[in-house]
Amino acid sequence: MLSLFEHTESKKASSLVEVLKRKELQRTIIEYRKDGIIHVVYKPGCTLSVDDCYALAKFIALIGEAEKYPLLTEPSSGSNIDENARVLLAGEKGNRFILKNAILCDSIVHEMIGNFFIRMDRPLTPTKLFESEVKAISWLLSNSKHD
Repeated sequence: MLSLFEHTESKKASSLVEVLKRKELQRTIIEYRKDGIIHVVYKPGCTLSVDDCYALAKFIALIGEAEKYPLLTEPSSGSNIDENARVLLAGEKGNRFILKNAILCDSIVHEMIGNFFIRMDRPLTPTKLFESEVKAISWLLSNSKHD
């Protein structure tokens, strides 16, 4: 588990990788990166819903490069995810395109939500919390699912 004082590393690693496809949706921004990672940013102050999850899945389905992708999830300040979307993302339907999921946490609130999601909803795909984008990307690109 992350501690409140570990949130110190800069989160600019993704800006070094070319984005092949990008789409801005109502509550999220989704990018398909050249390294094969799908980066999803929850917009500030927004609550992700089931409809938002389906819109993300539709974008991912259109990429057509692989069956499953590593996912870098980045909640912005004041963003959240509703219970139905959380349950969907933990289950088989919500993980159709996800190989593993790294959730960036830069606030105690997002850390608590992330830990709740992992412990209570038990996502079917490997899911970990990170305070460092560099470490999250390293894990996503590794062959190991659990390090």
